[in-house]
Amino acid sequence: MEFCVLALFTLVSSFYNVLALSPKVTINVLLSDVCLLQVDEGPCRAEIERYHYNTITQKCEIFYYEVPQICRFPKEEGPCRALFQRYFFNMTTMQCELFYYGGCQGNSNRFQDLTSCQEYCSPRKTVPVLCLDPLDKGRCSASIPRYYYNTATKMCEEFIYSGCGGSSNNFVSRHNCMDVCAKGRKKHMSHGKGRRMRQNRNNRITFLQA
Repeated sequence: MEFCVLALFTLVSSFYNVLALSPKVTINVLLSDVCLLQVDEGPCRAEIERYHYNTITQKCEIFYYEVPQICRFPKEEGPCRALFQRYFFNMTTMQCELFYYGGCQGNSNRFQDLTSCQEYCSPRKTVPVLCLDPLDKGRCSASIPRYYYNTATKMCEEFIYSGCGGSSNNFVSRHNCMDVCAKGRKKHMSHGKGRRMRQNRNNRITFLQA
């Protein structure tokens, strides 16, 4: 099991990772590589609680992993006796895995190849939870220019940070804020459209071919 840990380092870019760990699990040693991976949530409505390490706040934070409906169906070989090689998305391992389809009935969690399964069911990046925090200037008296993501305008805007306290929606530059929050939202929207198109195509494959 990998653990996220606190460390002193220079922030070069923003990365996130997916972990099924409590935010209280931290060890004050070297930062593990897994903590630098990107967090991906997906475009659909299922909400599965997970945690990721936020390299900006240096804390483990909660987010909700979202899975398309057909990817949540259990593996189903069907009652027939053929052995067609297919792939399904395993909700336990969060991976696309090989199985053998009998040739009739079954459900829609059945893909012709590994790539099709991964493209449709694998998580995609959306707006991280920290970008949804409200603007909070903090409680001290300094005047430090910072940027936050405005969920109403969908833009990163400047504010004056007091120097202590405040929320995690606090970035040292507009570029950093846009890279974490605005770009994640655009990727989410584009991948959502692509997935709906792939779902229709996959459904035709599912019901017209063995």
